[in-house]
Amino acid sequence: MGVRILGPTFVHGVLRRTMFGHFCAGETVAEIQPRMAQLQELGVGGILDYAAEAKDGELPEIENVEKEAEEETTGAPRSARMYDYQGERVCDANAEIFKDAVRNVREATPDGFAAIKLSGLGDPRLLERMSTCLVEMARLFEKLADPDSSSQGGPQKPNNLINREVKLDYETFKKGWTRFFAVEREEELREAFLQIDSSEDDLIMYHEWSTSLKLSEINTLVRTCRHQGPLYKAALDAKEVQLYHNMIARVKGILSLAQELKVRVMIDAEWCDIQPAIDHIVLFQQREFNVNVDHPLVFNTYQTYLKGMNTKVLRDIERSEREGWKFGAKVVRGAYMVSEREKAEKRGVESPICENYEETQENFHNAIDMILGRPDTEILVATHNRESVERTLQKMAELDVEPGRVGFGQLLGMADHLTFTLGQHGYRAYKYVPYGPIDEVVPYLIRRTQENSSILGSPGVQEERHMIGREVRRRVLRF
Repeated sequence: MGVRILGPTFVHGVLRRTMFGHFCAGETVAEIQPRMAQLQELGVGGILDYAAEAKDGELPEIENVEKEAEEETTGAPRSARMYDYQGERVCDANAEIFKDAVRNVREATPDGFAAIKLSGLGDPRLLERMSTCLVEMARLFEKLADPDSSSQGGPQKPNNLINREVKLDYETFKKGWTRFFAVEREEELREAFLQIDSSEDDLIMYHEWSTSLKLSEINTLVRTCRHQGPLYKAALDAKEVQLYHNMIARVKGILSLAQELKVRVMIDAEWCDIQPAIDHIVLFQQREFNVNVDHPLVFNTYQTYLKGMNTKVLRDIERSEREGWKFGAKVVRGAYMVSEREKAEKRGVESPICENYEETQENFHNAIDMILGRPDTEILVATHNRESVERTLQKMAELDVEPGRVGFGQLLGMADHLTFTLGQHGYRAYKYVPYGPIDEVVPYLIRRTQENSSILGSPGVQEERHMIGREVRRRVLRF
C-alpha cells in the first residue's frame, strides 16, 4: 500500500534506513560484503539466509514430473519464509537460490553457514504425508512390542513421546506383525525379521527398524494391512515417490556444492506436521556428507520447546556414534509455540509443546549439556538469553570442551551485547543474516516478527529492552 501511494523510491529509502537496514545485510552479495567484513573484524561470522523466492520468469524446466495442480496448502502455520507450493519448477528455482546462498557464504563469510528450509524444495503436502507415514511407523514399532494391548489406547502421544526404547524378539515381532498384517508363510516373516536385525543379535532395535524400512517401500507393505488406518492412508504412491526423489536430488545438489566449497549448511526446523520428514531427510544427508570429515557439513535443528526432544537428541547422537558420522546441531527453543498448541487443541490431541517457559528452558539446557558431553559433536547455541550463554560457557569449562566445537548465534540487529562480546573473547559467534530484494525481505521480517511474538516476553528480550531503555535515558538526560 505504501509503495503504491508514496512510490518505491521513497518507501524503499525509508526502509533501508530503518527496519531493513537494521535487520538485513543488504540486497545482493556485493551489498552484504561490507557488513560481513565489519562483523568479521569483531570476530563474528554469518549464517546467511536468502529471504526471497523464485519468480515466474526465473523458472527452469522440469523433466521428471508433470505439472501439478497448484492448490493451496492447508493446515500449516506461518513460517518465516512462506512457501506456497507452485509446482516442481518453482522448487527447482528455489534450489538454485539456495545454491547462490552457499556461494555467497563462501565469498562473504567463509567460516559461516548457509541456512535452508526444506519446505522450499518440495510440496509441503508431500512432507506432511511423509511425516504421517514416518510417525505411524514409529507407532507401529511401539505396538509390535505390546501385541496384546488395545490399538485404541486414548489420545495419541506426540511424536517425540512415542516409546522407541523397546526391543523386539522374534516371537513378539511375529505376534504383533500377524495382528496388523496378513502373512502367507512364516518363512517370509522370519526372513523379514532377519533383514531388519542388522546386528544379528535376535533383537530388533528402533534404529534398525527405522533404517531398514524405506518410505518408497511402505506402499507395498500396507497392501497386506488388515485394517486401513493412518499408515495405510499415508503410504506414498508412485507419483509421490518420484516427487520425493526429485526433492532429495535438489537437497543433494545443494549439499554437494556446499561440500565442494567447504560451506556448512544448517537445515531449519519447521512446523510439527512436516518436521519428521525433514529429520528423516537430514539424517540420510548427514550419513553421506558428515563422514570422513573433521567437522560436520550438515547441521540439523532441534526445537527444545517440544516435549521429548532430549530423547531425540540423544538418539541421534548415539546413531552418529554407531554409524561413524559427525553430529552437528543447532539448538533453539522454537518459534511455533502458539500455532502448535492451537492445532493440538482443535485436533483433540496432546500438545507437543512444553507446558511453560521453564520446561522449555530446562529442555534447552539439557540438550546443550548432552551434546557438549559427547566427543565428535558440534553445536550452535541459538539464543538471546545471557543466562543460557553464560551457562554454556561454564559447562564448556567444566568439561574442557574445545571452543571450536561450539558456536553461538543471534539474529542480526538483536542481542549485539552477546554476539560481539563472545566474538571479541575468541568464541565462535554468528549473526543470523537475512538478505535479498527489499520488496521480499520486508514481508519476511514482518512474518518473522509474528512468528517469534511468543518469545517477546522471555528474559533475554526483556533484558535487551531494559538495556535499550537505559541507553535512551542516558542520551536524553545529557541534554
